[in-house]
Amino acid sequence: MATSFSFDQAFAADPATVLAMLRDPAYVQHKAERTGGSDVSVEVTANGAGGFTVTCNRVLPAEVPSYAKSFVGDTITITEVQVWAEPAPDGSASATGTVDFHAPVSYVGTVELAPSETGSVARNRGEFKASVPFVGGKVERMVAEQTQRYLSKEIEIAAEWLARG
Repeated sequence: MATSFSFDQAFAADPATVLAMLRDPAYVQHKAERTGGSDVSVEVTANGAGGFTVTCNRVLPAEVPSYAKSFVGDTITITEVQVWAEPAPDGSASATGTVDFHAPVSYVGTVELAPSETGSVARNRGEFKASVPFVGGKVERMVAEQTQRYLSKEIEIAAEWLARG
């Protein structure tokens, strides 16, 4: 089984501005470092007419319970890939995303960026899958909770970044 994940992020800017931020390597680097990442590398490549792929590698301290330490270790290396399609005329866009935790857990999902009354909303939807006998569901729920905290922190970091103009 897998654990479903759903989390919305609100941004006080139109979708085109948010999308420009999300594709900015300086922002992705800043976000990764501000959320505890080290050894961060970022690559942004164009995909045809307006689409793009963001690949971010980083190392995070493994803040996991003792039952997970044996297969995770002291740090977690994460490779996150978002493949964004060409934006619509209103600036809305969608992406497929994967996160490889370089451990027996992974994430596959989507992001739908759309206009909202206060700017934009990014709807994150997906599933965590852990291939760990007996405690897989527990691991998936733990990673989902940590991801929600990460995405909440990203809202704060994005607000600061967007306020810089």
